[in-house]
Amino acid sequence: MGKNRLRNNRVVFYLTDDEKLKLENRMDKVGLNNREAFVRKLLLEGFIVQLDTQPTTELVRLIKNATNNINQIAKRANESGSIYENDVHELLAQVNAIVPLVLETHSSVVALSKK
Repeated sequence: MGKNRLRNNRVVFYLTDDEKLKLENRMDKVGLNNREAFVRKLLLEGFIVQLDTQPTTELVRLIKNATNNINQIAKRANESGSIYENDVHELLAQVNAIVPLVLETHSSVVALSKK
C-alpha cells in the first residue's frame, strides 16, 4: 500500500452468495454503486435511511384527482356561468380525504428529521 493512502487499514470479510445479492440489492435501493463506500457508510454511520414513498404517492394521486375536478368545475362555470352544489360537495369531500394524509405524511417526515 502507498504511504500516502488515506485509508490504510484493510478489513476483509466473506459473504454467502445470498448475502452478497442482498448487499447489492440494498446498494441499488439507496443509489450507491461503490461497495466499499456503501459498507463504510453503513458501518460508520450505523444506518442508511430508506423512505417508504407509498404515502406520498397516494397523496399525489388524490391531489391530481382533486385538481382535475377543480378544472372540470371551472370549465363548467365558465361555459354556463354557474356551478352545481353537488360538484362543490364532491370536491370538498376529496379535500377532506386529502388533509389527513397530508398531516400523516408531514408527521412522518418530521419524525424522520429528528432521528
